[in-house]
Amino acid sequence: MAKRTTRVTGPYITEPIGHLEEHLDWMHICGMSENTLRARRMVLTWLAESVGHDPATATPYELRRWQATISSHSYLRWQTLIIRPYFRWLQASGYRTDNPAALLPMPKRKRRLPRPIPEDRLFAAVVEAPDRIRPWLLLAGWCGLRADEIARLRTEDVSVDPDGGVFIRFLGKGEVEREVPMPGWVWVAIQPLLPTAPGPCFGRPRRADAGKPLKGKHVTDAVAYYFGVIRGIPDRLHSLRHRVATEALRESGDLRLVQDLLGHASLATVHIYTKVQPQDMARTLSALPRPLLGERAS
Repeated sequence: MAKRTTRVTGPYITEPIGHLEEHLDWMHICGMSENTLRARRMVLTWLAESVGHDPATATPYELRRWQATISSHSYLRWQTLIIRPYFRWLQASGYRTDNPAALLPMPKRKRRLPRPIPEDRLFAAVVEAPDRIRPWLLLAGWCGLRADEIARLRTEDVSVDPDGGVFIRFLGKGEVEREVPMPGWVWVAIQPLLPTAPGPCFGRPRRADAGKPLKGKHVTDAVAYYFGVIRGIPDRLHSLRHRVATEALRESGDLRLVQDLLGHASLATVHIYTKVQPQDMARTLSALPRPLLGERAS
């Protein structure tokens, strides 16, 4: 594969990033997603701009100085996670004798409370949504699909078994095959809006991206516009995944079920999406055994 010169803002890096194309080929063979490959290329390009030369020869000191230029802890964590495997690969492949990223500090992930969309806002948004948006809300809020999964959904991914159950089988995040059920009433609601011929379910984006395949970003942006501008509510598409996870856990009490529904590799990730309602905690505490407290002697 021909080497490509990496162009960055500020000083130009006129030499290719060392062994990057070979590294990306290796990632592709390992089955990593195109989004992961793009992120690796992008962050290594930013790193090249920061150090001013090919990052394959960067020193630990230069990497720490690059970290110091990133003000957001979440972005610092993400970008550090992105570049670490590249330097491990360089060392394992014999292109470096050391791993300059081995001791880079890693900020801890800040745990935030899940933010499921409230039921009344969700129901009103679904009822009043235009035909283009409504199926996306139903698939996110009652099947737990991500934006990318909705955008790539094809009519042949949906099957109805002899008992009338509806299931969606597709490649989810990380190109992992998933199968999730679809409530029958959701299928009844969206089926008239789907094309009858095999192919993409939801067509193409509008305006500037017309003529291009629908992508997760188009779905996310369209729902954000509908929620924020049209309805004036602070929710986003991902709030619907938080909602379906929270309600599924409340209904089943089974974290493993919720993990499979959301398509998470780690059970720990489920906790980010599921919210224990304060009312449920209050009922639990009120039900605890308590002593009989009589009147105090005066």
